[in-house]
Amino acid sequence: MTHDRLKLIDTFTVKSRKVGIDSLTLKSNQQGSLSLYDPFYIEATTPIVAIDSSQFSMMDKDSVPIVDFTLKLDSLENKIQVDFKREADQTYKINILPDAITDFFGETNDTLNYSLSTKSLTDFGNLRLQLDGAVQYPIIVQLTDEKGQTKREIAAETAQEFVFNTLEPTTYMIRVIFDSNGNQKWDTGNYLKKIQPERVSYYPDVIEMRANWEFPVTFTLLE
Repeated sequence: MTHDRLKLIDTFTVKSRKVGIDSLTLKSNQQGSLSLYDPFYIEATTPIVAIDSSQFSMMDKDSVPIVDFTLKLDSLENKIQVDFKREADQTYKINILPDAITDFFGETNDTLNYSLSTKSLTDFGNLRLQLDGAVQYPIIVQLTDEKGQTKREIAAETAQEFVFNTLEPTTYMIRVIFDSNGNQKWDTGNYLKKIQPERVSYYPDVIEMRANWEFPVTFTLLE
């Protein structure tokens, strides 16, 4: 006895969906507390293509408008750096009106407000550095963290005292670069041209900076 084979066919309905455009989201790198020296910037989740500086405004804690600020669009890092002179024990309010920032998809921002405050002078420490020994100018004196990241630097062509004020209470290392070509940066040299990397000297001790503290240092450089 033969049986017909039953063929079962499942039917699926697939609905196409339009891929949504990523929404523009903006976030600042500093919130609440503002560093006196570290850059303040606003980064985006989608590529920024244009900014309208007329839609940005700033005021201090006395509601005095700050007009001397600059905006710089860093397309590589996809962020807007806001540069302005900062003072200790001050509050800064940044207001960004709608349509100030436009991304690759034509999306724009809503109203944004940032309120940032700097610490008082007594919350910082100061370091005064004298160089001794085999000093050859021009040089660059850098304060770094323990990972070697530069926090502050001073370039000099002649002998002077190197003063680093309003330092955050943390640990620092001192690095001295013998800037032989005077371009105010460390050069790695050139093997083909037989040019050696510029010489670098490190202060042997880690400096623990404290709040409301003056730290004098003498660094004797060797040949």
